[in-house]
Amino acid sequence: MKNIKGPAIFLAQFAGDKAPFDTLDNICEWAEGLGYKGIQIPTWVSSF
Repeated sequence: MKNIKGPAIFLAQFAGDKAPFDTLDNICEWAEGLGYKGIQIPTWVSSF
């Protein structure tokens, strides 16, 4: 990889039971709305 684009965010700290943190689609829309270009997905969160 020659170029890394950002900013990005690690989603583990935000995962939860309530929207927008309850599904991968919802949390991605939330992060995009805040200006993030990338995400890091935790493997232990089953809702993602």
